[in-house]
Amino acid sequence: ALVAANAREHSGAVAVIGHAPYGYRYVTKAEGGGQARYEVLLEEARAVRQIFTWVGQEHLSMGEVGRRLTAAGVPRRTTPAPWDRSLVHSICTNPAYRGAAAFGKTTIGPLRPRLRAQRGHPEVPRRPVSAYQMPPEDWITIPVPALVSDDLFAAVQEQLQQHRQHARLELRCTQFL
Repeated sequence: ALVAANAREHSGAVAVIGHAPYGYRYVTKAEGGGQARYEVLLEEARAVRQIFTWVGQEHLSMGEVGRRLTAAGVPRRTTPAPWDRSLVHSICTNPAYRGAAAFGKTTIGPLRPRLRAQRGHPEVPRRPVSAYQMPPEDWITIPVPALVSDDLFAAVQEQLQQHRQHARLELRCTQFL
């Protein structure tokens, strides 16, 4: 079964990806006449494009984008909760929006050392493993409909890098206060 899944993922079959990100709907093989695919959800896709425009062109922070989406009444897919910066960040870093859904972005490996057990949990967890990020060159990409251009996606990645550098600088400056 694992060999068959690897063959499907290398051939570009969308079925190896579990669910569609915000802005898309996953069409199963049964629904799609033998071909699994992503369909664009227009209202959600409009919100995704707006997020990328705000971050890539207007240079807004993740928090400000979340506040604008919440104020505009843009619904989240799963809950009616307000938009938070982690959700906006995950949208901004997902390569599916530029037309290349990625499979195999993480892998499971040995448990990372911990300072202490989590509150209310045993010292050694039932499954002593940790998730590790894979380098982008090891990802398997599957073509999907693009919602933003490559240039806008690259501009957003540059803006996120600037946010990370600014956050590190602020952290260093506050340590000496």
